[in-house]
Amino acid sequence: MQQSHRPLHDVKVLVTRPQQRASDLCQMIEQAGGSALQFAAIEITEPANFQSREYARDHIQEFALAIFISPTAVEKTFEFLTALPDGIRVSAIGSRTTRALEAMGLNVDIVPDGHDSESLLEHPQLQAGEIAGKKIVVFRGEGGRELLGDTLRSRGAEVFYADMYQRMPPTSASQLSRHLAEADIVAVSSNQGLQNLYDLATDKNSLTRHVLVVPGERSFTLAKTLGFSNIFIAENATDEACMNVLEYVTAKMSKKL
Repeated sequence: MQQSHRPLHDVKVLVTRPQQRASDLCQMIEQAGGSALQFAAIEITEPANFQSREYARDHIQEFALAIFISPTAVEKTFEFLTALPDGIRVSAIGSRTTRALEAMGLNVDIVPDGHDSESLLEHPQLQAGEIAGKKIVVFRGEGGRELLGDTLRSRGAEVFYADMYQRMPPTSASQLSRHLAEADIVAVSSNQGLQNLYDLATDKNSLTRHVLVVPGERSFTLAKTLGFSNIFIAENATDEACMNVLEYVTAKMSKKL
């Protein structure tokens, strides 16, 4: 019988976050009585082109606002930059990114209510009257969405992307088939991770029959396109939101037994 204080009792969850970002979620799953099977569907590597991050470092004094897209962007930026200059304002997308900046001793001036670019763009301090004529640097991974920059430029800002890392498919998928054979639930944290997982799976029908947890509507749409049918949507990509859905899904599964 499932124990209330161990809501994931005996459930095996395939965690596909990048290796640098997976430990907290895996620990939460284990503490809830489940088993975390780790397969990093994305590997974080150095950017293919160093020019944008070097420009950001050399011209950082010129920017009025620095936006950090992810915890990885925070980590990789401060591996490359020693500090941000006094006077530059700081913004983050998502609570995990905010916590990562605060752990660096930075005050985060602009925090959206949600966990995506759309929510950040709704913030009053990023409207045309506030940012027109200002230079903004966005610290991110290579090949990210262009929505943020395009919208801020349309509001009169000068936006520069600093690519601090790139997200690559894993170099080895040797453990994936074994983990999929064991897993009850597959949890993904991004569209790219989901696509990589699908591309790497040798038995795609077996993969798409799994219960899948995704972080939002865009990932849900991709999952449907790839052939998944048993999909549950987390409120966002945070560990806490993922755990909420994992516990809900486990409860539903246990009722069917």
